[in-house]
Amino acid sequence: MYNPFEKVAGWKAFGIGLIILCITTVIGYFGNMVFYGISIKTVSSVTWGSAFFLQALGLVAIVIVMWITALLFAKHTRFQDILGTVTLAKYPLLPAAIVLLLFSSRMTELTQKIMSVNIYEIMNVITISDYVFLLLFSIILLPILVWEIVLLFNAFRVSTNLKGVKCVLLFIAILFISEIITNVVISIIY
Repeated sequence: MYNPFEKVAGWKAFGIGLIILCITTVIGYFGNMVFYGISIKTVSSVTWGSAFFLQALGLVAIVIVMWITALLFAKHTRFQDILGTVTLAKYPLLPAAIVLLLFSSRMTELTQKIMSVNIYEIMNVITISDYVFLLLFSIILLPILVWEIVLLFNAFRVSTNLKGVKCVLLFIAILFISEIITNVVISIIY
């Protein structure tokens, strides 16, 4: 659950992870959600192409940043191990997509309500039930996000054989840099 990479890595982990990511992307598409990096976004409408592109962009960004970091700080790290473990580490997005699909109409309605007013009028539009919904929704999704980050850390640690504070600091840098790269590319394209 937290470290499947001791048993499966490389191309096998990549294959399993890729199937899970494709299923996650399809479910997210029907729930008007997109996944990239460690982000989950509600959108009013999404195309198949953009749903898969954003998922792939987030994956490629973290894999490349992790690979470059491994080349600089670790010895004998194989690209396929990083690719496989990182792809498989994204499997918590599947339960997140299922939860999001169950509440997609409510979330889309709330997103449209918020986007229809300026920032100063939000307090007049959002009801107590909206706040309760968002709080419960966050309580459900926060552990899934933490689970994904723990899996990504374990993927990095196992793939590179790094340990201790060095491993933690490099992983934090990898997350920040890959998120920045992903968001910059998205802002340029969209």
